[in-house]
Amino acid sequence: MNSIAEWIAKLPRNTQESVQRLNFYGWVRLILVVAIYLLIRPWLMKLAERSQTASFEKVAKTSALTPNVLRGHGNGAAEEDSEESTSSSWSWGPKARKRQKQTVDRAVEKELRKAEEDGGEEDEDVAFLKKYCT
Repeated sequence: MNSIAEWIAKLPRNTQESVQRLNFYGWVRLILVVAIYLLIRPWLMKLAERSQTASFEKVAKTSALTPNVLRGHGNGAAEEDSEESTSSSWSWGPKARKRQKQTVDRAVEKELRKAEEDGGEEDEDVAFLKKYCT
């Protein structure tokens, strides 16, 4: 631990001396190394991203944990979530359906009142609401 504190204490002095001792070729070399790093870094990041994505996909394919398994709804591989499927292990309760219907009804009423206050001119949205929601 003592050596780390000593290294930190000497860092500013050592850095200053190193910069002062650089000659023309040292500066060119330093600038060249930094420029090459800045040019190559985006490609290195993309390469690392592709590698990491491939690794994650490989683990995901072999993993037995799926969202359905974590929720406690079967093994997940045999069950497929599709919109045509009406038999679902999850559904809204009667109170939630009632609250949702009330919220939609209030929004429709609000839009209808707003349209009536505007002078009776109905736009397409209000006509749609009257046709399909009332």
